Amino acid sequence: MAEFGYGSLTIESVASRAQTGKASIYRRWPSKQELVMDALGCLMTGPLLRLHQSELSDDVTTREALAELMVNVGTVMAGPDGDAMRSVLGESLRDEAFSASFECDFFDPRKRALVDLLERGVERGEVRADAVDEVVAEMIAGTFIHRVLIRRKYPTRAEIDNMLDRFIMPAISPSSGA
Repeated sequence: MAEFGYGSLTIESVASRAQTGKASIYRRWPSKQELVMDALGCLMTGPLLRLHQSELSDDVTTREALAELMVNVGTVMAGPDGDAMRSVLGESLRDEAFSASFECDFFDPRKRALVDLLERGVERGEVRADAVDEVVAEMIAGTFIHRVLIRRKYPTRAEIDNMLDRFIMPAISPSSGA
């Protein structure tokens, strides 16, 4: 998918590359869409695992967790996996059913993980309670994803710190007022 795009991806090409038969692929993934969604889930699981409260040690602040997430996602998007993601995103704009699946199976769980991180921040006194909702999570992720996925601008750690310190943390921290 990274090489040729979603539209050129076929079950036959996947089977050939995996050195197996198409039937083996279809036994696990009944459709190309399901195969792609599963692959994307695997692709983006690593950087997001650390968002789960059970995965974060007590000494990791909300800001540190967000910074690590942004660094990890930026690294993934800078490589061939980013090309695959851009291809899938393009397809989701053309195909309404695929878009619904992409949102439900890919974006929604990651948005929920980000909301969970913000809720953890509330418990720790680092985030205002009224700053925890899906819209805020989408705004945090959206700006960063637009930059790395659409514009292919991969921020340095200093730029990530700047985003966090000038915009994200002031918008969600208790000191910014309710």
